[in-house]
Amino acid sequence: MRTVEFTLRHYLATHGLSAYRLAQAARGRVSERTVYALARGEASRVDLGTLAAVMSTLEELTGEPVSPADLLTAVTVPGPDREARTWLDGDASHLGEFEPYDWGGTDPYTLGEPVRVGPDGEIVIGGE
Repeated sequence: MRTVEFTLRHYLATHGLSAYRLAQAARGRVSERTVYALARGEASRVDLGTLAAVMSTLEELTGEPVSPADLLTAVTVPGPDREARTWLDGDASHLGEFEPYDWGGTDPYTLGEPVRVGPDGEIVIGGE
């Protein structure tokens, strides 16, 4: 799966600028809150007019042309592995019909070794 991330923080660092300096220069065009969210990489979307205003402000500050490619990057996000997909696709709708297991006063976290499914689908116990 692909996603797009803001790289404004990297751009600012590369050009010796701070988010504060950008926010001050963009005052009246872009809110401080938006500038800081973009710089922290916390914004999940941005209006094209806002992006254009940030680019224009950066051009004024650096004297260099700025394009969307300078502020955005495409990233591949790994999907769930085989084991996670199996759990996600499983039907757990009837689990509420069962009583919790009674461990009889024993702490279940002190018993046995961890179990997981290996890359080839085999069950792996402990650190095997």
